[in-house]
Amino acid sequence: MRTYETIFIAHPDLVEDEVKPLIEKMKGIIENMNGQLIKVEEWGRRKLAYKLKKSTRGYYILIRFLGNGQVLDEIERNLRLSDGVLKYQSVRVDEKAPEEAQPLVKESQEGGGTEFGEGDVNEKEVES
Repeated sequence: MRTYETIFIAHPDLVEDEVKPLIEKMKGIIENMNGQLIKVEEWGRRKLAYKLKKSTRGYYILIRFLGNGQVLDEIERNLRLSDGVLKYQSVRVDEKAPEEAQPLVKESQEGGGTEFGEGDVNEKEVES
């Protein structure tokens, strides 16, 4: 089974009593399809970067779970059909981050300063 994260934005006019059943429905789908729920985070109402369906705010929810592609397809299908959901996105979470994603600035062992990775700083900038 793979680890997935799905974040969706519910309509801001929904009261908390209307958001809870939507979250419970997603939990039920995961459990009924032999998935495993890891965590659910409710981030609350936040301002959107741009208008979505005439809304400038949205209620953000993050769900992290283990499952296969069928579980993910069913969750996305239900989110697509739900009137209260403005937008959603799902990603597969890799167990190990690739080397490209590692930070470029590393702490030096001796002086407590920072070292730059190769090619990060021009030699002229270092000398001056």
